[in-house]
Amino acid sequence: MAGLKNPTRTTRDRSAGLVRPGLTTIQLPVVEFDVRPVYDFLMSACNDCGELEDLLPEDRGWLQEGRAAVLAEVGGTESARACIGFGGEIGRLLVVRPEVKTARQVVAAVDELSDAELLECLFGELIDSPEVSDFARRALNGDGEAYAALGDQLKHWKGHAVMPETLAELAPGTRRALHGWLPRFERVEDRVGRMLTRDVAGRHADDAVANPLGFVEKATNGIRMVPDQRTRRIVLAPSYFGRPYNSLTKVGEITLVCYPIADSALGAGGRSTPPVATVRLYRALGDESRLRILRLLAERDLYLTELATALDLSKPTVSHHLAQLRSAGLVTMTEQGNLTYYTLRRDRAAEAGPELSAFLAR
Repeated sequence: MAGLKNPTRTTRDRSAGLVRPGLTTIQLPVVEFDVRPVYDFLMSACNDCGELEDLLPEDRGWLQEGRAAVLAEVGGTESARACIGFGGEIGRLLVVRPEVKTARQVVAAVDELSDAELLECLFGELIDSPEVSDFARRALNGDGEAYAALGDQLKHWKGHAVMPETLAELAPGTRRALHGWLPRFERVEDRVGRMLTRDVAGRHADDAVANPLGFVEKATNGIRMVPDQRTRRIVLAPSYFGRPYNSLTKVGEITLVCYPIADSALGAGGRSTPPVATVRLYRALGDESRLRILRLLAERDLYLTELATALDLSKPTVSHHLAQLRSAGLVTMTEQGNLTYYTLRRDRAAEAGPELSAFLAR
């Protein structure tokens, strides 16, 4: 459900975050790690949260088979698929529940909630979104027309159905999906936990104190956050099953960032195995639309809406392309309040070779 922003503002000036000296000073947020496999439990069940190509070969078939089996168990319908997708929103609950450390404890914590409390959690991002908060609140209060309008808006943004047919299906459907996925995830939970620990151990945590926002940008491979007085803590949660994407969730004064673990955290590979970062780079460049995006960004920074208009593509399609480019290190995403814009990383583009550099310089 992340990525609901629908910015329409257009401008050549992307320098916001600067403040007039002497007027105000925004305190930088505290950055900390959350090395629990609980977020991977939620993301691994969801088809939209990661890419199979970024997982170890032994996990790809297992993941596909497990997801298909759970979908069949909970009904096999589009409504059931939507309920599974909403499970990721439970991360909003976990970020303020540090005592919940395992997938089994996640399921127990969800079972303790009433349906109304669970729906409030699942609708959290929708309620916080200025564009649909009114529809979301009315839908939770039983307004069928608001629920239908909310579903239509999300389908327009995402390019596919997001909501189950009725609100009454959402809470029980999410519970069934979590119970069905639990025994499957527990087979890999310890191994995933070791990967997350290796990732954090390989990072210079002291940098998070000296340069917190720069540390976040490096960990996320390109998300640049503008200082914001509404964000006091940034919680970095390493993720295996979310690779190569980042997922941002705001809960009060906390921003939870589930970021993809580094290739080095996966474990040793054979000498004949190409580095995942190299595969990711050339995969990102092997698409005409993504090359056109880079060419546009070579001229100036752009919002998602501007890119979609220039390319005559839907915003969900462009968003997917941008995620691929960002995971390859070619694009930086800057968050500024409710707006997000994209910047070409010229140093990384230059590393990709002279042919790309010549194309971007046209």
